[in-house]
Amino acid sequence: MEFEQTLRERRSIRAFKSDPVPEELIREILKGARWSPSWANTQAWHVFVASGETLAKLRSAGQTPATGEAPAGPDFRMPREWPPQLAARTEELFELRNAFAASGSGAALAPADFYGAPCVLYFTSERAIESDYLLFDSGLLVQSVCLAAHDKGLGTCIMAMAVRDPDTLRLALPGAADQRFVIAVALGYPDGEAPINRFERRRAQLEEFVTWAR
Repeated sequence: MEFEQTLRERRSIRAFKSDPVPEELIREILKGARWSPSWANTQAWHVFVASGETLAKLRSAGQTPATGEAPAGPDFRMPREWPPQLAARTEELFELRNAFAASGSGAALAPADFYGAPCVLYFTSERAIESDYLLFDSGLLVQSVCLAAHDKGLGTCIMAMAVRDPDTLRLALPGAADQRFVIAVALGYPDGEAPINRFERRRAQLEEFVTWAR
């Protein structure tokens, strides 16, 4: 696939087929994505690949802590309010998404079910690393993963809500006790028949966000 086509056609998938993703294919994606840039080549990231029984347990947990108490909240502060002109874009997206979800098979799938994805990648960093810049580096890695996945015929959905209960994740994922959870990415084969995966997306024109200083 041509690179520009990959950039333009990658989208958030909210209805996946149940077909498992071969581990070797996931390895290929991560091997390519590991060349993403990072602050002074620190590569301060870690990825947990959850599937099978582990992912089934996380689905059953429904992002509710194993202790039965209220979630303590995400490891990193998430935005709550946006300026009106930016919030309007979100409202437009939700209206489009909800309308298409209600019109087809995508309506039965929910974020808590990871939209039916057979695999979820959790991006983390060591708790001892205090720099906020690692969020930028993690974003670079996530973008590389999503583009590589699309190039190989897979779909992704970047999911902040999937890391809102990090305590449960630290209990469920091996070796995660000292990790802070940045973001999760649902991964799988897109359901091409689901309307939720086919509505027209919109992006701002260059004039709206680019300043030429000549």
